[in-house]
Amino acid sequence: MDTPESSPASQPSRASLPRDLIQRRVPHILAIYAGASWGLVEFTAFAVDEFLISPHWTRMVMVTLLIALPSVFLLAWFHGKPGRERDQLARAEKVGIPANLVLCVVVLTALFGGEGLGSVMTTVAVETEDGETIEREVPTPEFTKTMALFPLDLGPGMAEDDAWVSYAVPEALRLDLLADEFFVPISFYRSESQLRERGFESFDATPLTLKREMAQESFAGFMAVGEIDRVDDLFRVTLSVYRAGNGSLAGESFHEGTDLLALVDEMSGPVKNALEIPVRDAVEDLPVRGRLSDNTAAVEAFFKGFFRYRMHQDAEGAIEYLTTATILDPSFTIAQYTLHLVLPGSEAEETVAAAPLVAAMEHLYRVPERSSFQIKAEYYAETGETDKAAAVVEMWVGLYPNDLIALRALAWIQMENDDWEGALATLATIRRLDPLDGRPISAMARIYENVGNYDQSLALLAEYVERFPGDLSGHYGLADYHQRRGRYESAREVLEQVIALEPLAAEPVRRLADLDLDVGRMEEARAGYERTLRQARTPAQRAQALARLTHYHHRRGEIAAAIQGIERRREESAFETPLDMAIGDALVYLDAGRTDKAIALLQEFDDLRLVLDQAGDYEGAAESLRAVIALSPEGRYFRGAGSALRRAGSYESEGELQEALRLAPANPRAHLEMALLMETRGEVGVAVEHLQSALAVWENADEDYESARLARAKLAELGR
Repeated sequence: MDTPESSPASQPSRASLPRDLIQRRVPHILAIYAGASWGLVEFTAFAVDEFLISPHWTRMVMVTLLIALPSVFLLAWFHGKPGRERDQLARAEKVGIPANLVLCVVVLTALFGGEGLGSVMTTVAVETEDGETIEREVPTPEFTKTMALFPLDLGPGMAEDDAWVSYAVPEALRLDLLADEFFVPISFYRSESQLRERGFESFDATPLTLKREMAQESFAGFMAVGEIDRVDDLFRVTLSVYRAGNGSLAGESFHEGTDLLALVDEMSGPVKNALEIPVRDAVEDLPVRGRLSDNTAAVEAFFKGFFRYRMHQDAEGAIEYLTTATILDPSFTIAQYTLHLVLPGSEAEETVAAAPLVAAMEHLYRVPERSSFQIKAEYYAETGETDKAAAVVEMWVGLYPNDLIALRALAWIQMENDDWEGALATLATIRRLDPLDGRPISAMARIYENVGNYDQSLALLAEYVERFPGDLSGHYGLADYHQRRGRYESAREVLEQVIALEPLAAEPVRRLADLDLDVGRMEEARAGYERTLRQARTPAQRAQALARLTHYHHRRGEIAAAIQGIERRREESAFETPLDMAIGDALVYLDAGRTDKAIALLQEFDDLRLVLDQAGDYEGAAESLRAVIALSPEGRYFRGAGSALRRAGSYESEGELQEALRLAPANPRAHLEMALLMETRGEVGVAVEHLQSALAVWENADEDYESARLARAKLAELGR
């Protein structure tokens, strides 16, 4: 009698499992499945490249085939063996296969649920500056590739005079790749300030980990780094592309040759492969020399100028090289445009600023489309064709929605047109794409203040100070906001914090003195202005300090001292008087009765609104001042508009004067104007209060200062 232990059928040996697998043809079926899977993955990859559909499909097919493997095994086990049992479903199949399918759906949803699975291209309709509507296929923003390009490290064979080459390679590579819409460059010079904050003077030999950190902070998906060396006449370049997210190497290539630009052309292919940019026949693939210049000396001069400007912030040195490049090749579009950009910060601005931009416009054919948009937008803006400039920028953003330069230009146009909603949306996009740029935060804060959302404005200003504590402009913006809202103590606290952080800086001391002057702390204001004069380190700083002291004396009615300050500043200054100082000087001369001197000053700037006021054209002066208020809401402009409207007999003057006193509670001229207005309304008590406030500031005013004499006479007339 057989026992259970002795029954071979009840407990099959392990040795029978391989035989059963073979009998059921499981290895055969799995091998066929693996081969079919490989073919399906290859076909999917081919379809992705050929029809430009989402690359997620390749990974999704691979994951699906891998997860479905248990179901294939069950089907092979129960149906692989010849016989009738192939037509029957076992209980394990009824449970296992549906469970496996559910698992597959769950995993695919988790991995690819938020991913775009359609085409990587989308069709957009845009309008040119000539009004023509065109349709274009452009990459979906999700599938563009952002890459931070860093200067190359210098090898031992590179001399110090060759350092410009380390900047030339990434800039030339950026220009070469710009023709492909999938490529979104993040230029290295955007990270230079962060580099210096970390104690490095240049990118040469900067640790790879730090470059990766800066690339991540810029939201770059990849970064390109490398080394360039020279052996005899040969350049040797090693270029590596890393994934910024995990630091893994995406691709690396080595290039050697005598022609640097030819090496850049060689680099473009490996870089595109590393970024997984699809190959398309429609993409221009011109030699980078064609984008620059066929004149080798001009190219070298351009990159040396570029290096001087970016590395050393030497505008004058850069202009010398860039001018040489444009003389050697007038059709060198990028050199012409770069010269135009550098010139505004140089001494040569007034005479030749427009010429390089015109030359760049004449040779747009040399540059990629994105660069041509930038040049055209600036040209139209400079020539006053604002509608065309706006059309170019809108087309630019429509075709390249991730282009930060285009988005910044669009935001500027929207703010110029008071399109606050559109500007906020554009600035939010810029913040998302470029979190290192604090300017959108400041711009959004000002917009929210303009539309009356003061809480949001204050929150953004505080965020800027917290994120960029080393940028004093953020502290100044916060202090100015508090002052505009009448929170003078809060403004004082912010400025005192800046002075504690930067005790040798003149700017925060000057700003605090301005605040003291506006709120009536006269002795503290004078001490502050005198401190700024002692701390001045440059002629421009000294001129500014003397101008503020002049303003102090003028505010207090000490006209003789104010004129002495003007004459002292003009004797010491070797440069022309800026417009803001000239207006301040003209105000002093007008109050001194020297109208001819004021006219001479203002005619230099084609600005006669103050003379119109003196001549009796009050409505014209008020309109002019209101236009200025819209651009710069300062107390003196509200006071001027209110004064002009009062003398024109308009009751709107009270609102302007109230705003002037809200911004500068101790402004004596605003108090005088309000007193005169209140007198005409019969509110004598209120008029007297304003006269007393004005005379408190004018306690040491010159005896012949007309405004102070009028205030004293009016106070005596009202019997107080």
